[in-house]
Amino acid sequence: MKRRRSLIITLLLITPLVLLLLLVCLAIEREPLIVETAVPTVDSALRARNMAKNVLDTLNDRRETASIMTTDDDLNALMTLVGRGDQRFAGRVRVSPEIMYVKVSLRLPANPLGRYLNLQGELIPDERGLNIKLVKVGKLGFPRPLATALLKSLLNLGLGNSEGTALMESVQSLTLNGNTVTMNLRAVPQLKERLKRLQASLSRLHDFSRGEKPLDSLLVGHYYGLLLETGRNVQALPPQSLAAYLGPLFRVARERSATGDPVKENSAALLALAIYLGDPRFDKLAGLNLKPELRRLSAYSQGVNLGGRQDLRLHFVISAGLKLLTDQGISTVIGEFKELLDAGRGKSGFSFVDLAADRAGIRFAKAAADPNGGARRLQELLAGNPAESLFFPPVTDLPENLPREHFEQRYGGVDSATYNRLVRDIDRRIDKCPAYGGTSRR
Repeated sequence: MKRRRSLIITLLLITPLVLLLLLVCLAIEREPLIVETAVPTVDSALRARNMAKNVLDTLNDRRETASIMTTDDDLNALMTLVGRGDQRFAGRVRVSPEIMYVKVSLRLPANPLGRYLNLQGELIPDERGLNIKLVKVGKLGFPRPLATALLKSLLNLGLGNSEGTALMESVQSLTLNGNTVTMNLRAVPQLKERLKRLQASLSRLHDFSRGEKPLDSLLVGHYYGLLLETGRNVQALPPQSLAAYLGPLFRVARERSATGDPVKENSAALLALAIYLGDPRFDKLAGLNLKPELRRLSAYSQGVNLGGRQDLRLHFVISAGLKLLTDQGISTVIGEFKELLDAGRGKSGFSFVDLAADRAGIRFAKAAADPNGGARRLQELLAGNPAESLFFPPVTDLPENLPREHFEQRYGGVDSATYNRLVRDIDRRIDKCPAYGGTSRR
């Protein structure tokens, strides 16, 4: 009797684990459903930007309902940009008059079960709301009621506070016509507050996934105060170079790192720099709350140059700040995306000079946060009166102000051989800077 009871208890404990392992084996696959995402173009960048703006404007509108019309080209443009930022992702959308197909492949870390999580979804037209015909995860298929409940649960789990339910229920109807999708959306109450909560949740998840602790507001504030003092000291010495701010900043970081963590000090210093000489919104983006009186004293940040230009200083510093808060791939695509948009607007046009500043800023942040000697090397190199050539490459001979037509005629897209040859040349120039292990001092 005892043996039988023990066997039953063992089976009760083991069966759920076996079932879970079986589900995981069925969900994870060895081959991707989508091999690669389409190449980004100026048109795709513009379509993605406009679509995202229209959806957010509609959800935030005070009207009860509004319509959004988009095509599978627009949706694939968005997939393209996400895939460009994170190469673990690939996705495609196909729209027909009867059904809308969504397919996504996510590359997983190396494991014995498989390298890909493949997701498929099918949506059908419905005048009553969002109608999910099927959701498939790997070899596991979920029919309509279960698929809807599963998607709501996953979104609620990821977004918290029933945000997923609110988002799905904002879709009042979905119509398909050729390759065009029309959605009637209901305005989402308190959208800005919901987006802030989502941003905070994603930030916490990002920190957890990378094993990082949030940056210390007091420490960032300390470096921000140092930047204010530096600004007062150098304001009478035009032209003001970004290098004049990096010297005092990394001198203090080196002193504080003598018995501490150089990565922590450099990261706080660099984030303070991003707020002061980049964009004050980095404060909120990083979940910090600098004292208002400090923020009001940032007038001295105007007129600071890099390579003799204020716009290059902004590109460099903002990209460095974004690198601290995001993966490098996402930071890279932000700079690239911005340049594609400039080419499409018919204003400044595509600039390889700006792109070089973006990539140098990302590389700078990577060096500053390198625990394997890079963080301390950067402190030693910059803790004095550094020259710009230590951390910024020569860029004056790079093409810029290229209108859309000229950019596409000369370089095609951002995956063309001509384009990538020039980007590799930019990266080689950055590699030669002493801050990143090079020896060139121009």
